[in-house]
Amino acid sequence: MEQTSNFTKQQMIDAFKQIALISLNSENGSNRIIGTYTKDDLKKYLKDRTNPDNQKKLRDISKQLYYSSSQYRRLINYYATLFNLDYVVEGYDINPDKINKTKFKNAYLTHVNYVERMNIRNEFTKARLIAYRDGIFFGFARVSKDGFYIQELNPDYCRLSFIDATTGLLGYSFDFTSINSSTNKIESYPEEFQDIYKKIRDKKSSETTVRIESPLAICIKTNSDTCAIPPFVSLFEGLLDIADFKALNKNNEEIGNYKLLFQKIPMRTDKDAQINSFLIDKDFAQVFHDNIEENLPPQVGLMTSPMDIQAINFDRDSIDKNKVGQATSQYWNEAGVSELLFGSNSNSSAALKSSIIADESDASVLIRDIERWINEHLKATQTGNYKFRVRILETTKHNKDAYLDSRLKAAQFGMPVKNEILAVMGSQPSSMYLNTYLENEVLELPSKLVPLKSSHTASGDPTSQNGAPTKNETDLSDKGLQTRDLESNVDG
Repeated sequence: MEQTSNFTKQQMIDAFKQIALISLNSENGSNRIIGTYTKDDLKKYLKDRTNPDNQKKLRDISKQLYYSSSQYRRLINYYATLFNLDYVVEGYDINPDKINKTKFKNAYLTHVNYVERMNIRNEFTKARLIAYRDGIFFGFARVSKDGFYIQELNPDYCRLSFIDATTGLLGYSFDFTSINSSTNKIESYPEEFQDIYKKIRDKKSSETTVRIESPLAICIKTNSDTCAIPPFVSLFEGLLDIADFKALNKNNEEIGNYKLLFQKIPMRTDKDAQINSFLIDKDFAQVFHDNIEENLPPQVGLMTSPMDIQAINFDRDSIDKNKVGQATSQYWNEAGVSELLFGSNSNSSAALKSSIIADESDASVLIRDIERWINEHLKATQTGNYKFRVRILETTKHNKDAYLDSRLKAAQFGMPVKNEILAVMGSQPSSMYLNTYLENEVLELPSKLVPLKSSHTASGDPTSQNGAPTKNETDLSDKGLQTRDLESNVDG
């Protein structure tokens, strides 16, 4: 071999490995999922997803990805917070002709106070996040005179075991053998659990996995199947691809900063020369090798061989740096969520609106299940002649303004939507009632605050400019946004 140009890139990398210039061991990263799990493991778990142990491992992968992958965490948080959980409390199954106004009002306020104590927006946002991360949420409501919160139960100790024939709600069984004196103490569980545990401990019951049949027990899933696995499990490989391409880019950038020097050992070239006829011995060559190596910067490696000295650079221009972006785009496409929501450079408002509508439709299934649990819980815990239920409005972060506008228009025609308007604006039913009384009856603000003249209080100005009201940017097409930015419709 007379020319180093015949060396392939792999041979150069092998040379780096031999001189330990940089660690290039990838440990087959493309097969690594997270922790000790591989792609082959993932496929095996999915193939037999009815196995409880496999479901547990898939949930474990999801939890680790939630904390290690920004894309996965943002996807989970996006769905878990998409709906605002605005709600109204309304009566049902009541004959208006037989209503006692005072009793009806008192019953309404009693239900409103209880529902507000449930802290629906906060408690069920936490439940939604866990449900989208794990595929299922097991919980138990802890109710006191002044408080309400939902205690999360470890899904590894629970099993989806039945569907209530009357309400259609999902039910679960709890494995009481998981209780111990160190990491899972019985004192941290509700009284209902403690009573069951005492019966098992005192040998009064032989069943160790017990159905939790209580109006306080809650179980919600993100889809309709019976497997307790993360809903976005099919995206795990795509997440790994993103990590792989990032690692490859980093390695290629590192390699691009390195240089490898080959040092020639002189050999006899006369007619009496034989194979391996070096003019200097190994020890003498090693002395020069060590002297040169001591004075080289960290980015330069040295090899001694019977060749001419030649610098070899790794061409970083040939690296495709767009692979990370391509893998990220493919991830969002497979998730069915618009990449525009998470900082894409693209600008297609029509596609974005269609994608959001599809997302809202998917997420609404879980919202309806939450609404059903709340109302069944109210049936079981609240008494009286007048019945009330909670209706969660279909308001999201993206359609809130449009929803409010539609209800304001409906109110102009006398439709009973004032409570919805107040809910969308962030008011609680009780605070709305008290604030109205405070402003109108106590402070008498309507008679003391005189509004300034505006288009709402004065007749139209004939000299004002014509034209329709300015549209919201979310209602404009890409071309419309461009027209507004360039002021193409301005006269003169």
